[in-house]
Amino acid sequence: MSLWMAAMWGLVGSAVAEALNLSGMMRPTTESGGRWQWPWRDRRDAPIVVFAVLLRTVAGTGLAAAAGAGGLATTAFASFTFGVAAPLVIAKMFDQVRVTDQPSDDTRGGPDGEHDDAA
Repeated sequence: MSLWMAAMWGLVGSAVAEALNLSGMMRPTTESGGRWQWPWRDRRDAPIVVFAVLLRTVAGTGLAAAAGAGGLATTAFASFTFGVAAPLVIAKMFDQVRVTDQPSDDTRGGPDGEHDDAA
C-alpha cells in the first residue's frame, strides 16, 4: 500500500473516531429545551473544539502514514485502525516520558540567584 493511501485511510479512521466522539458529547439538556446541543457552551469556545478535532485527525493521518511507511500497516483496515487509535497511541507514548523535578529556589547559590561554580 502506498504512503498516500495509508494516510487517506488513517484520515478516514480518525474522522470516524472524532465523529463518534462529538456525537457522544452532544446531549439534549434542560436549559436547551430538550434540543441537542453542540459540545461547547459558548460560541467563543467553538474554534478551540474544532482546532482540537483537527489536531487529532492530523495525528491520526500522520500515525497511519508512518505505520504505512514503516511496513506496519499493509492493508486499508490496518491504516484505518491506526487512524482510529491515534489519540490513544500518542497519549500512551507521552505517558512514557518522564518529567524531572525542577530544582527549588533554595538550591541556588548567592543572594542574586547565581551559582558559584568556581570557574
